[in-house]
Amino acid sequence: MVLSLLKSMVTSRSATSTAAPRATGSDSVPRVFDFHGGIHPPEHKALSNRAPLVAAPLPHEVVLPLSQHIGAPAQPLVEIGQRVKTGELIARAQGMISAPVHASITGVVTAIEPRQIPHVSGLEDLCIVIERDGEIDEWARLEAWRDWRQQEAQDLIQRLQDAGVVGQGGAGFPSAVKARVRERHAIDTLILNAAECEPYITADDLTMRTHPEALIEGLEILASLIGPEYILIGIEDNKPEAVIALEQAIRARRADKRLPPLDSRLEVVVVPTKYPSGGEKQLIKLLTGREVPSRGLPADVGVVVHNPGTVRAVQRAVCFGEPMISRVVTLTGEALQHPHNVEARLGTAIGDLLRLAAPSASGIARLVMGGPMMGFTLESDALPIIKTTNCLLASSPEAVPAPAVEQPCIRCGMCEQACPAELLPQQLYWFSKSREFDKAELYNLADCIECGACSYVCPSQIPLVQYYRFAKGEIRTAQHEARKSERARHRFEFKQARMAREEAEKEAKRQQRAQAAQKAAAARADASATADTTSTSASTATTAAQPAPATDIKAFKTARAAANIALKKAEKALKAAQDSGESSASDLAALEANVTAAKAKLASAESALKAASEASESAAAAPASAATGASAPAAAAPAAAASAGDLKALKTARAAANIAVKKAEKALKTAQDSGEGDIAALEASVTDARARLAKAEADLKAASETSESAAPAPASTSTTGAAAPAADLKALKTARAAANIAVKKAEKALKTAQDSGEGDIAALEASVTDARARLAKAEADLKAASESAAPAAASTSTTGAAAPAAAAPAADLKAFKTARAAANIAVKKAEKALARASESGEGDIEDLQTLLATAQENLRAAEVRLTSAQADGTVAPPAAKGAGELIPEAPKAAAGSVGRGSMASNVTLSQAEIEASRAENLAKRHKQVTIAVKAAEAAHRKAEAALSEADDESRQRLATKVDRTHRNLEHARESLAEVQALVDAQ
Repeated sequence: MVLSLLKSMVTSRSATSTAAPRATGSDSVPRVFDFHGGIHPPEHKALSNRAPLVAAPLPHEVVLPLSQHIGAPAQPLVEIGQRVKTGELIARAQGMISAPVHASITGVVTAIEPRQIPHVSGLEDLCIVIERDGEIDEWARLEAWRDWRQQEAQDLIQRLQDAGVVGQGGAGFPSAVKARVRERHAIDTLILNAAECEPYITADDLTMRTHPEALIEGLEILASLIGPEYILIGIEDNKPEAVIALEQAIRARRADKRLPPLDSRLEVVVVPTKYPSGGEKQLIKLLTGREVPSRGLPADVGVVVHNPGTVRAVQRAVCFGEPMISRVVTLTGEALQHPHNVEARLGTAIGDLLRLAAPSASGIARLVMGGPMMGFTLESDALPIIKTTNCLLASSPEAVPAPAVEQPCIRCGMCEQACPAELLPQQLYWFSKSREFDKAELYNLADCIECGACSYVCPSQIPLVQYYRFAKGEIRTAQHEARKSERARHRFEFKQARMAREEAEKEAKRQQRAQAAQKAAAARADASATADTTSTSASTATTAAQPAPATDIKAFKTARAAANIALKKAEKALKAAQDSGESSASDLAALEANVTAAKAKLASAESALKAASEASESAAAAPASAATGASAPAAAAPAAAASAGDLKALKTARAAANIAVKKAEKALKTAQDSGEGDIAALEASVTDARARLAKAEADLKAASETSESAAPAPASTSTTGAAAPAADLKALKTARAAANIAVKKAEKALKTAQDSGEGDIAALEASVTDARARLAKAEADLKAASESAAPAAASTSTTGAAAPAAAAPAADLKAFKTARAAANIAVKKAEKALARASESGEGDIEDLQTLLATAQENLRAAEVRLTSAQADGTVAPPAAKGAGELIPEAPKAAAGSVGRGSMASNVTLSQAEIEASRAENLAKRHKQVTIAVKAAEAAHRKAEAALSEADDESRQRLATKVDRTHRNLEHARESLAEVQALVDAQ
């Protein structure tokens, strides 16, 4: 009668709290929200919650698995035959997501071997077996901190890690990691999950009734680490004794004047009994009204949740220095004559605990670890209990009917109505059954909490949860195989980079020997030739020897780039392995060794490149000063080509610096808007990027002025150089188009700022003025170049038609083909990524379009180099004459000749091929951007339609998606305008 009266009081409080608003004071009742779905199965809690909590006898032997938690398993520190004390560290944690293991009894280590563990898979894992030595329980405690408020926060977190405290209500997540959550998230609410909604289980109920003072102190410790504004204890209304015990402990704590005042925001919130209200996301929705996003964590909405058993373990570890070596376990079920709760040492055999509850003579028909909804069947009672064992359910033959026969789905929709995660269980069932795991992932299979509510209400008796577990296992296996494949690919790329570096080093040595031989031959020729012959030989040596150092430097640059890419991939693989916490120590050591080796290779490649550059500069200085008289015009062509190559490299460097500035500014703006990240470091990176951009622009300006002053007069150009004005005109047209786009963007930004009344309007007006000035200058330059193109072309001479042929080096066609193939693959990957982002309406389409444009430009450059190399390879360069003979003048091409026989026709055809390739790539890009615009429009329309039909709960999420799709559509349209301007300029 007393229990019924207490329960009615709590139930009436719960009903009143449902309509009350969220309170700001300690005397008001907080509001309780509701979540979708849920069921009301029989509770059966009265079987075990009427007996008091007792301590189980010390076991004769314990079996301690090294993986009692989520993350990497612990690493053994003991040997067979070693004597250990209770609480002594026997296995240390590996990685960030891991927890140590401590001896739960005093005894001798008898085995370290694989044994079957209590897991749904039924597999074996490495375990440490300890046999008890005598009756004395010797402890090896940590230092006790009764006045824990004097300790630093990092010391408290380290204590949780050293004590091996993990979550006792779920997957066993390390509590020390949760205590660091405010380093990355802003936490305002700490929740004690005392709902315990699973039928039969009463471990948390008895813990709260027996140790309420320890729970309050444990919450204080966690609150000091997390710093929440609210501390809420969520408990169902079927636990009236626990509610009263907690409220009495809170009042006693507030009345204790010896301790600092208790945080007045600590509240006990009673919620209606409904399964699965003890689910983490469901309890957060009940107490705060917040929804944890798909694939998200409670910290994403500013909440941290702990279990009563975990909070008590935190208090024992900090205040008494006791590692986590025991836990409260519910022994219940119809097959037990005396069901109750015990506090047992970890590693105790399940059979020993069941004998404490007196199994009935009829025997145990089914043994389940956990509850009837989310637990799993055990095949043996010889298995040990671990840190996540909260209940042992022993069912009698009468309570376990024969399993029902699975019937076809009738599409009644009851599973969808009962699902607390608001999923579509029926669709997930079809996808899992047909092994369409990719579609199951799209329907948020990962958000399924496997509560069993859908299986409970299914009239066709379909074991839906089993299908979902199977699909999740297959998906995890596929992801694991993908990671293994990625690691294998990294190893292969490291090997390729190493081979490329070694080959580059060998090639550099061969080139050095060849250069030394050439210098010796030139010295002997100079000693025996006349003054005129000496001048001619020097110019010939200059023409023939110039390409070799350039080739050397290019090879060294390629080796350095390959080494740099290998280093970044190695660092990325190492970071992914450390973040996942699933890699073993050997794998992490191998990845760290790969990073070290990659850094060494990069340093070696940079040293080789620096030495080759210095050697090339010193080698180029001597022949430059030897050319006199008639050789000066011949030397002008290679110098002009080198100057053009330098200008192109400087333009590329300026563009890269400009992109770096934009990315740094974007990262800084994102961090400032969100309030997360290292703002000072991001501001420093923006300043550094702007300084690099200024330096790149200054270098380009100086090189441009030097090139203009050193350029030969138009009257002295050869017929084969007639394509240069055309190339200049095309470059000026492109510059004008780019300046026009910049003007439009600046005007659009100014108009947006004026309409919204936000932003620096004066700065935007200045940018518009500057952009218009650049457009006017580009138009003036284009007009001047167009007017001077015709007379310049008419005054060119044809005497130097064969000069480019003499300067063309023998190209490595295989290397050029490989570069083109790699550039082509990069273009396809960028196109695929852009198409995928356009179809889904998600992702940064602007960045993907920039990536695609860069890849296409690299492909065009690779095709140009390959075409040029193939064209140069069809005509053999003129052979050098002996001493005292002059090189004869190349014959002029016949008028109207278009065949392959003349060098002039080769140059004309190569230029035409280059122009055709550029036009084709530009048309392809225009088509791709057009498709991207259409896809972005479709995604935006779809998002708007979904928003118009959405309810109030999902409207905010869909509104965010509409904004994102609108931004993607604007980016796509801007890209289309830019490409259209380039097409018009062409």
